[in-house]
Amino acid sequence: MVYLGGPRGRSAGQRRGIYLHDPPPGYRRPHPRVAAKERQRILRRDAVLLYVLIALLALLVTGFIVMMLLAAMHV
Repeated sequence: MVYLGGPRGRSAGQRRGIYLHDPPPGYRRPHPRVAAKERQRILRRDAVLLYVLIALLALLVTGFIVMMLLAAMHV
């Protein structure tokens, strides 16, 4: 018999989440599609891109404020 179960009682720390009890012959657990190193590389690239975009946005906002102040002083 195959059924899904989760942690129970004191041994709750030994296993995480829902798992398959008594799997059928030939059953292989699904593996993550992206390796850990690749996932870290993607996250690092996204973080760098986010920092660059934030810096660019800050510069644009500062430039806009300076232009508005100069236009207000000129009038």
